[in-house]
Amino acid sequence: MNLEFEGNEIRMKNKILTRLDKFIFNFIRILEALDIDYVIVGGYVSILFGRSRGTEDIDILVSFITNDKFKNLYEKIMEENYYFLNSDNPATLYEMLNEGLAVRIAEIDTVIPNIELKFVKNEFDKFSLRNRLRVVINGEVMYISPIEVQIAYKLYLGNDKDIEDAVYLWEIFRDYIDREKLSEFMKKMNVDGEAYGIG
Repeated sequence: MNLEFEGNEIRMKNKILTRLDKFIFNFIRILEALDIDYVIVGGYVSILFGRSRGTEDIDILVSFITNDKFKNLYEKIMEENYYFLNSDNPATLYEMLNEGLAVRIAEIDTVIPNIELKFVKNEFDKFSLRNRLRVVINGEVMYISPIEVQIAYKLYLGNDKDIEDAVYLWEIFRDYIDREKLSEFMKKMNVDGEAYGIG
């Protein structure tokens, strides 16, 4: 797998798409068909770039949408052979999103992997959506959180798996990221990467 960087775009060549990659591409096509802005965050970002670890859920943040638009999304998701793990009532699901909770979506007859879908809610979420990176994989496109936010947030979470994710992303992107921005996010999250060679 080869990575090429240009501005706000990362191109991945010769990547073999995994079942998880295909699952995500299929789902984000639904969001795009309804013109819903999204950004992928969390553990999948490091997996996308080759880190070997499992994950049960894929975290996707979306811009706020109206109740009517959510009903359209609900119907489209059901048409495409997915279902919501939390509830089969769209009003309940929309209320959860408005309360800052996640709704979980999986393919019919499965539980794992699943999408953990949330509305953006804080400054880091909003920054990630506004400044999302365009990743082109063998001609297909997905959008992920800026690496600077990812590294800082993974350090903030602080468990072994998340710290390993942060170190992995740092090793891949250290020559391309905005170090001042990374430092700013680490200060805001009150974390220090020096002990892990980050910074």
